[in-house]
Amino acid sequence: MKKNKLKIFYTLLAFQFFAIANVVNAQWSDPADFGLGDNMDTMMMNVTKWLLGLVTTLSVLALIWGGVNYVGSSGDTQKAELSKKIIYFAMIGLTVAGLAYAMVKVLVSKILTGTAI
Repeated sequence: MKKNKLKIFYTLLAFQFFAIANVVNAQWSDPADFGLGDNMDTMMMNVTKWLLGLVTTLSVLALIWGGVNYVGSSGDTQKAELSKKIIYFAMIGLTVAGLAYAMVKVLVSKILTGTAI
């Protein structure tokens, strides 16, 4: 019974993070255009923001999962090492997502619009 409650709790927690990401990325004024915009730079930035929200949400969930597993390893070195790897790769995912957003921002500003950031 306790495991079922934990599964329900983690499922609701995951949906909470997805809801937060959707609220943060709800920046479009017209819901009919799905946030793509009418020109190429707006479309690229909106798609990038959406993907960044998705990757960030997944990385944070992996980070939480790794932390919970690490705390729950209770002395088992294999579980602790696996949890450390999960945390490590979640941090790498967050870093890569941030760098990818910065690269797209620079490319859009320099190449498509011809202006600086």
